[in-house]
Amino acid sequence: MTTAQIKDGWYLRFKEEAEYNIRGIISDGTEQDRVVNIVNDLLSDCHDDLWWYFSEDCEDSDQVYESIPDKLHTVYDSSWLNDQPDSGYNIVEIGYGEMYEGESFDKRDIFIALSMNGSSLSSALTEYYKFTIPVFDRYALWGIKCLVNAMSPKEAV
Repeated sequence: MTTAQIKDGWYLRFKEEAEYNIRGIISDGTEQDRVVNIVNDLLSDCHDDLWWYFSEDCEDSDQVYESIPDKLHTVYDSSWLNDQPDSGYNIVEIGYGEMYEGESFDKRDIFIALSMNGSSLSSALTEYYKFTIPVFDRYALWGIKCLVNAMSPKEAV
């Protein structure tokens, strides 16, 4: 049996597990495919560790909730649709952490909140995903281009 890797209350997961979890919770059909496509699109920038937190499965962690940005932006909300899936409404949100200094470039954490199976009588339970992306500003990119040009062999004329 393997031990889960945990860091600051977040559990390490494979990207493919997100789709697997969604398909296991949301009823088959258009809504399931729509949410899977949206989450897969948002996770497409995750090229390193994907961290996951769900209070129903994990220990309550103030550290996790403190790391999640106060403002999340709604990407998708099916609670306003007339044709609700049997499993209820679903909401996908994204948030951006503060930039911080990395080894080579600044970095920023991306947070995805996925609320599934809400109904008029109960709220949707929310699970969170977190991953880190490098932040390149135009000056950093210009510096990389200059460095690559300087290191590239010059063609004979």
